[in-house]
Amino acid sequence: MRYVIVVLFKYKELSAEEEKKAREEWERLKKEFPKDIRLIRVADHAFGTDYNGFIVFESDSFEAYVRFWKWFKDKVRWYIERTQTFIGIKRE
Repeated sequence: MRYVIVVLFKYKELSAEEEKKAREEWERLKKEFPKDIRLIRVADHAFGTDYNGFIVFESDSFEAYVRFWKWFKDKVRWYIERTQTFIGIKRE
């Protein structure tokens, strides 16, 4: 079974310097993802919502995703105001 996770995100108000720091941190963070979490897509804009965009992950294990999410949210909470998560099971 493969889980598909869609996470909508909204940025906090950031200064130009903070935006630069957040972009740099994001590039570093992507390289640190665990092997059992696959980053499928990062999309700017989530039309029809007030979110700034969304991320799509895949994982073969729900437990691996839960471990990842705790780690991930601790890394991005300084510049992400809020998220909304949808989890589904991928049709093969």
